[in-house]
Amino acid sequence: MGPAIFFHGWTLRRIHLLRGILILIMFAAIAQFASFALIQGHVVAFYGVQAEDVSFAWLIAYVGIATALPLQFKVAGSFSVRTYLLLSFLLSMTLNLGFTYTQNLWLFSVLRFFTGVTTCLVVGRTLVLLFTTLPETKRVLIGTSFFFSLILIGGPLVSWGASWVVDRMDWTAFYYVLMGLQLLAMAFVIAVFKGNTPQAKIPPADWLGAMLFAIAGGALAFAMIYGPRYYWLADPPIEIAAVLVFIFTLLFIWRQRIISFPLIDLVVFKYRRFIFGLLLLIFFYGVKDSLNLIYGYAVSVKGWSAQDIVEATTFNVVGIVLATIISVIAILQHKRNLIPLILVGFLVLFAYHLYFSTLISHDLSVANLSIPIFTHGFACGLLFVPISILCITALPPQNALTGIVICTYARFIASLNSIAGFFTLQLVCNRKHTDVFIANLNFLNQQFVERRSFFDNFLLATGFSNADAGKISNTLLAKSLATQAQLATIRSIFLLFTAMIGLMILFLFIYLLWSWKQRLVAQRVS
Repeated sequence: MGPAIFFHGWTLRRIHLLRGILILIMFAAIAQFASFALIQGHVVAFYGVQAEDVSFAWLIAYVGIATALPLQFKVAGSFSVRTYLLLSFLLSMTLNLGFTYTQNLWLFSVLRFFTGVTTCLVVGRTLVLLFTTLPETKRVLIGTSFFFSLILIGGPLVSWGASWVVDRMDWTAFYYVLMGLQLLAMAFVIAVFKGNTPQAKIPPADWLGAMLFAIAGGALAFAMIYGPRYYWLADPPIEIAAVLVFIFTLLFIWRQRIISFPLIDLVVFKYRRFIFGLLLLIFFYGVKDSLNLIYGYAVSVKGWSAQDIVEATTFNVVGIVLATIISVIAILQHKRNLIPLILVGFLVLFAYHLYFSTLISHDLSVANLSIPIFTHGFACGLLFVPISILCITALPPQNALTGIVICTYARFIASLNSIAGFFTLQLVCNRKHTDVFIANLNFLNQQFVERRSFFDNFLLATGFSNADAGKISNTLLAKSLATQAQLATIRSIFLLFTAMIGLMILFLFIYLLWSWKQRLVAQRVS
């Protein structure tokens, strides 16, 4: 269907303005989902919960997105676009009101699940409509670039305004700001969309399959987030969650095989190029989250505020936008350059990890941190669009939507692996480095003796007694030890990721040479 069916005539004469409005509508939906990353510290204080509880409330929204996305693709065309989007935004506003009144974490998590659903309803439908405004030959590339760039920079963009709100008033007030943004988006919906767009008969959809996936996804999130903290299967709730994941995943896959209207077409796994792209996507998602370690370092070691972190993300956003533009231009000019472009992106990601592993210390300035933060964004911009295009174009057109859904599943699983993996890596490495440092804390260590003497003399000079000075010195030494162990842990993780990315670069280089050789052989034969 062409854009004239959906949009008012005045918008078609201002097509660039129309595209901008559609992107703003998607941003209004993504803002509600992405804003939680900024206010999670306030959630801990408000509900009195642990960090893992907040992570679960964050990731359960991904389950909502992944559950709703395939259903949305099937049934959205059966409703008037304007009515569909307006109702979705009204549901989002209702959820925001619920967030301001709930005092229970598990009810809060349920609301977060439905936040993912409403985000998917708006973004999924608007993205398809954005495609109709683009030239057919460039539709997938440019539309996907807009969408994935918005996904990457949505969080930082929201945080710029949100940090000002949560630093000056009760954090729940931010939900009223979100509702104001959603009201603005609803005004845009009324302004650009016709009220009588064509509606098709509602097709059969696998609602039971969606329920099976939601249960499996929720149980998987619970097991992966709480597992590392409660010794995995030694804890009965984790054991129950693991059993639920196994049973409901099998039921979901079995159902997708036997029904005639599945949520996902399992035939996509017969395409090796799609599987190759999917593995690249999972790997990329896994290693890119190392940026959170830099932000964690800035908060715990440097004492940065939320506003400082928000300002630092500006460098990341600039890198993402700049690299995305470069990657889109490169793909438009040379459509076969996906693998070389991905290789360059991983080279930049390799340089980012190697550089920060040699740079990290206890006295880094904002200028020092801006370079790796920008480099990380530049690498993500070079990688996100080409890998996504590689996955989608590896499938026949009739399976493209299934490809998008499975890429969403991959993002969810990679996020869980990131949370569980980073926690485990930090726990193991921190314990190892702490043991090494403690073993060297003796009076044969000249550095330890000098630091202890410095603390003692300083405290005695300020009027403390010998006993009090000794206790405070021990506290200061313990704090210094913890900081050094944390720095060594971050360096170890960055070096590990440097090695992993180096192996990926080697593999891609060999694959690229093999592809060129195959192409030359094919040309000689023809």
